[in-house]
Amino acid sequence: MGRKVFTSILTIMSICSYAQKNNLTSEVVDLTYRLETSLHNNKKLSQDPNLNRYIYSDTTYTSFTGNGITIQNSFPKGGMIEPEGKQYFDASGMRYGFASFWTRIINNTNLPLELNIKIPASSFAIFTHPEAFLRLFLPPQKVELNKLSEINYGLTNMKSYLDANFYKASELQKTINPNEEHIFFLATLSYGAVGTPRAAMTLKEQNLFYSMSLAPDGSGTIPIGKITFKK
Repeated sequence: MGRKVFTSILTIMSICSYAQKNNLTSEVVDLTYRLETSLHNNKKLSQDPNLNRYIYSDTTYTSFTGNGITIQNSFPKGGMIEPEGKQYFDASGMRYGFASFWTRIINNTNLPLELNIKIPASSFAIFTHPEAFLRLFLPPQKVELNKLSEINYGLTNMKSYLDANFYKASELQKTINPNEEHIFFLATLSYGAVGTPRAAMTLKEQNLFYSMSLAPDGSGTIPIGKITFKK
């Protein structure tokens, strides 16, 4: 592709940084009008005291029983797919801005929930420049809390993974039982947009969406799946 590559050192520097705990945003989205306050006190859940410093958004979606689902989204890490500043180039030689994120879903309801995420093998034109786009991936590597301080939150072998999956859809299916959680990686490649990346998975009714922004180059929201309950 003969289009000009817009990514720059500015992208690398901004993606590599993430905010500290005092910038944590937290909100409650009321689906059926009651707030659940005990989600983070269950002993089955991850208790790493350093976890909160990596959290960008922390949203609780509640039911009329007062129980609910919490979705936590991390700040970005990235700019490089490997140490020593290695960037990602696709087969045609285009260079991308890379960022890794993780999302944590906590089920504090009385029913098992089914998490179903499907990300198509598509480019998403969510940024302001007409030639800019975003690609999303679900690397299968397990998130390890003791590696969150490492490059890309401990996500490794990204070149080989992206080379093999660049034109493939990503899927995640997981049953999350009551008072349990699931934490998973999301990886992003951006082309033609620079700025400070922020991203979050959100829930509206049963539908899941992923929103990403690269300030000041725009933002967008992508439908990626749903959460349903097993009765």
